Amino acid sequence: MAETIKPSEIYKEGYNCAESVVIAYNKEFESDIPSRLCTALGGGCGVASLCGAINGSTLIIGHVKGRDDASGDKMISKRYVQDFMKTLHERYGTHMCKDLKANKVSCAEIMDISYELVKETLKKDL
Repeated sequence: MAETIKPSEIYKEGYNCAESVVIAYNKEFESDIPSRLCTALGGGCGVASLCGAINGSTLIIGHVKGRDDASGDKMISKRYVQDFMKTLHERYGTHMCKDLKANKVSCAEIMDISYELVKETLKKDL
């Protein structure tokens, strides 16, 4: 495992919020999640909907806890996403990009918080 990297630092290189979270995870955990999966997710899917950093974090959960075929238990990854989303909602009251921005939550803050929270969530036994 490499050193902790903040997605907000990667964002400064020109990546969007979702890409930055996944790239940070890949670097820290020597993983290979294709960051291109996140290109369309930035800015709340381009329409200020579900926050890209949050969406990118759920992709990480799917990569780590997801199933490889239809016979696998789809609920495992869902439990982790539900836990992650519940914690974020308790903290910010929303998952929506436009609402986070209206509440003066910076992209840097939500990227870094989402990233730390997804790592904490994945350590749990759900």
